[in-house]
Order: sequence, then C-alpha cells, then structure tokens
Amino acid sequence: MPASNQPSAQQPCETQSIEILTRQALEASQAGDWDRVAACYARRGISLQTAVFDPPVAQRIMAVDAQIRAAALVAQAAISSLLADNAQIQHQLRRLREGAGHVSATEGAIHREA
Repeated sequence: MPASNQPSAQQPCETQSIEILTRQALEASQAGDWDRVAACYARRGISLQTAVFDPPVAQRIMAVDAQIRAAALVAQAAISSLLADNAQIQHQLRRLREGAGHVSATEGAIHREA
C-alpha cells in the first residue's frame, strides 16, 4: 500500500512542460537565438503562474536559468566589445576622411571612353 505523503513518481504535465521549455531556452541561448529564448520564457511564464514545484524540480530549473543567464552575459560582453571596436573604427575613418580633405567619390576615378 503506497504512502500518501510520498511524492508521485510522475510529475504533473505542467511541470514537465516548464522543464522542457527551460531546456529549450538553454539550447536556444547556446545557439545565440535570443528571440527563441524570449519566446520560451514567455510561454514558461504563463505556466509558472499556477505551477507548484517540488524543491528538486525548482532547483533544476534554477540551475538551468543560471546557465542561460551566464550565456546572456557572455553574449552581452561580446556585443559590447564589437560595438566598442566599431566605434573605434568609425573614429579612425572619420580622422582619415578629415586628413584627406574629404576626397569626393569621383576624384581619382579612372574614366574610360569607348
């Protein structure tokens, strides 16, 4: 006769769905597909409103969320670095243009006559 206070071996469908969406968000974050991460979190948020978790399930979800957060921080740092590089290149190009006296696009062009 099973004890009534023991957790069931099978999780409710809602909890399984939340875990699946969390894993999908992790996979999307690892692929750099941040729109898909946002979509997974949006769908998961709806289910989280009524979900009840056992502590081990909540810990697993939070651990995956931490991995997604770490991936987001790495992506954010990479984007910041690229933006800084871009700003530096634009500044250098601006200085080159100013030093060249704004050479027009037609100056120095070779014209061919048929």
